[in-house]
Amino acid sequence: MFLNFLDTKDGRKLTKLARESTTYNAYYVYWRDQLFERIMRLFIWENTGDVKPKEIEQRLVLQGHCGITKLNNELTAFYGTFWGPTKYQDEWTNYTVRCPIYSGQRTIGKDIVVIDNNKLRNPTYELVHHYATLLAHTEVTLANILVNARDAGGVPIASNEKQKASIKQYQGKLYNGQFDAVSDIGMLGIEYAGSDRRTSQNVMDVCIIRERLLKSFYSDIGVRSAFEKRSNSVEAEVEADTSLLLLNLSDMIDSREKGCDEVNKMFGTSWSVRISDEIDYNVENERIQFDTNTEIHMADSKEFS
Repeated sequence: MFLNFLDTKDGRKLTKLARESTTYNAYYVYWRDQLFERIMRLFIWENTGDVKPKEIEQRLVLQGHCGITKLNNELTAFYGTFWGPTKYQDEWTNYTVRCPIYSGQRTIGKDIVVIDNNKLRNPTYELVHHYATLLAHTEVTLANILVNARDAGGVPIASNEKQKASIKQYQGKLYNGQFDAVSDIGMLGIEYAGSDRRTSQNVMDVCIIRERLLKSFYSDIGVRSAFEKRSNSVEAEVEADTSLLLLNLSDMIDSREKGCDEVNKMFGTSWSVRISDEIDYNVENERIQFDTNTEIHMADSKEFS
């Protein structure tokens, strides 16, 4: 018989399902990681040599800017802090770089290039946190609805410790989908508050909320959501939506391209950056236009044949 890794001791340790796995904290960590990973794949960096693209993107997403300078004759991506006042409150002359093995001072435009996440140097992580919070609350609500749907009661109110223990044992079994019986006759005297659940949330309503939150997140970062039904949209609506998505991406890609140009000029490299192919709507629009023109041409050919 084939033994799955998840059936081993280590596998069960990693995938153990407990009540804590459906808490707000657990869901928040899950969605934070999922959304952060999606943002990290928006742009493709090429020819960056010693500097791994993920190190650049991490600093841009988490901090809003990233310092590129040499450490021991090797280009390195740094977290950093601006200093050196100018006549503008949001512009500086110097940059303090830091990493686990080094910290030091650099002069912007002389021995360091600072790449911005966008024109305002705003990090994207706040967006991840915002939607991870909302999605975590939504998941907790959904989990509670699914569990509470297994019985028709309300909230049990215990009058002593024996009743409390019996309730916890019964609900624990109920949560894990197991049959159980009341183990203490004292349960017969328990009162249930709010047993009428006709006003509770509907499962599908919560699922729709989750989908719409994800669609909103993707729209905010310039990515078309899989939940959109483009077949039900007229051409003008699709084009308007694409323009909005491009607007969300254009500021970020412009800042990255500017950073690449400055790095290339200062350090003689050939860095480049582009939008990920899966969300490059200019390419998609060209393909759609090509397909449309092909269909029209074929239709005309059939008409005159």
